[in-house]
Amino acid sequence: MRVLLVEDEALLAIDLADLLTEAGFEVIGPAMRAAEALALIASTGCDAAVLDVHLGDETSEPVAIELTRLGVPFIVLSGYNSDQHPPAFKGAPMLLKPVRFEKLATELRQLARRT
Repeated sequence: MRVLLVEDEALLAIDLADLLTEAGFEVIGPAMRAAEALALIASTGCDAAVLDVHLGDETSEPVAIELTRLGVPFIVLSGYNSDQHPPAFKGAPMLLKPVRFEKLATELRQLARRT
């Protein structure tokens, strides 16, 4: 399964990419900005995504909108309560930071089974 990773914290992005790869996922990215993630979707596509909501001075809402339009499921990573998220994230599985990797891998596998 090809998983787009959108995370602006460089060390966390590297750690998550390594752990996802070790767990058998093909990682696309990590992308640190929404425009970068959208370019990756357009050029390589993905089967699922892991989206950090807040990316510095922007959110990954445009990415969530595009993934929803394409029918690609995603998991939301955030240190904020879901009430503070833009509407495009509503209904997506959410994991709070700091994320437990085992839970993330389990959620991704469940997404794969649903699609």
